[in-house]
Amino acid sequence: MSATRERLHFSAVALALVGAAGLAYWLLLARGPAGVASAPPPPPAPALQAVTRLSVSRSSGGAVLFRAGAQREPLLAGAELRPDDLIETVEGASAVLVAGESYQVVLEGAARFAVKEIAAEVSRFRIEDGLVTATVRDDPGRTFVVEASEAVARTRGGTLAVANVAGAVTMGVTGGAAEFEAAGRIVTLQRGQGSTAAAGLPPTLPVALPRSLLLKVDWPSSRETNRRKLVVRGQATPGVVLTLGGQRVAVGADGRFTQTVWLREGAQELDAVARDVAGRRERSRSQTVILDTRAPDTQFDTHGLWKGGK
Repeated sequence: MSATRERLHFSAVALALVGAAGLAYWLLLARGPAGVASAPPPPPAPALQAVTRLSVSRSSGGAVLFRAGAQREPLLAGAELRPDDLIETVEGASAVLVAGESYQVVLEGAARFAVKEIAAEVSRFRIEDGLVTATVRDDPGRTFVVEASEAVARTRGGTLAVANVAGAVTMGVTGGAAEFEAAGRIVTLQRGQGSTAAAGLPPTLPVALPRSLLLKVDWPSSRETNRRKLVVRGQATPGVVLTLGGQRVAVGADGRFTQTVWLREGAQELDAVARDVAGRRERSRSQTVILDTRAPDTQFDTHGLWKGGK
């Protein structure tokens, strides 16, 4: 074999050895050590939980639950709530709803409250009548929504209260911040601020929540009557949720109200209870009133509070 042919043969063998070494190195990197399978790719991050469990933490005073397609039932602690559930409470009743550590909802007094949506990204409810208070943990990935008449309240963290009486909606924030939307306008409320949206109108600009809750009732001075209907007048802070004798009372923009109460035969006392979006509660009770339909006519004097137009 000539020297030239020996050199060519040596070069070909060397190239083959280099190629084989490269191929082996690549296989080792791709497959790992012999007998050991390569690590699988990391699994995708778990998807955000689609549904959050909402349950009744506490219920008292005769709160009831209406489920879609079912009859009413008592609202009991431990019950799990679902979309389209409706809760009704009466004066003297209360209910506390919790979704883990994400938020807490409190109903107190006469109210109608509906569950609309319970999901990881948004929890949506509706206060059809009365007052609801919610404390929501800060979470930029979750929106807590309360609808009321034509208005909407939203927060991603804070404490807010929404009152709905005859379509007039009042909202107050006592912690964090929240948005209040109605009739195409959105205002942002900070801690200690409130706003009102009359039926069909946009919300007012944020104002400081009142420092106190006013409730004055002009109870009748006479203790006995033979008339079943009793007209009661009074004054309260505008925007409050007011019940008188267990009945919802509409308070005017000037704070004044007039309510007809039906008496039952015999002795009774009447209560007026006012609540506001700042979390305050005031109560006024009448003296004992006796209805005796067999007695002669008795006129109630209920004009003392308004004498002279004051």
